[in-house]
Amino acid sequence: MPDRKGHEAGFYKGLIQVAAGCLHYQRRNRRGAVNKWTSGANYLRPYLPAHRGLRLDELIEVVDGFLEAMSAATWPDLVMPRIVQE
Repeated sequence: MPDRKGHEAGFYKGLIQVAAGCLHYQRRNRRGAVNKWTSGANYLRPYLPAHRGLRLDELIEVVDGFLEAMSAATWPDLVMPRIVQE
């Protein structure tokens, strides 16, 4: 991974945390999924709409929808996102 502590650190942290949120969701860990998706999306927002050839705006839109769905009383049936290249 290039320059983990430089000006792109948030980009890499964001991708990793969104992926970790997906893992927590698959393990039915609501708190973990919400926490990781929230922090991951916040790390990625400064890089919108796209960065390093990845369409982050679409990913963040999906993650924001996941966070809304997770506020329901029942467990939502979500399809995990795909990162789209420009």
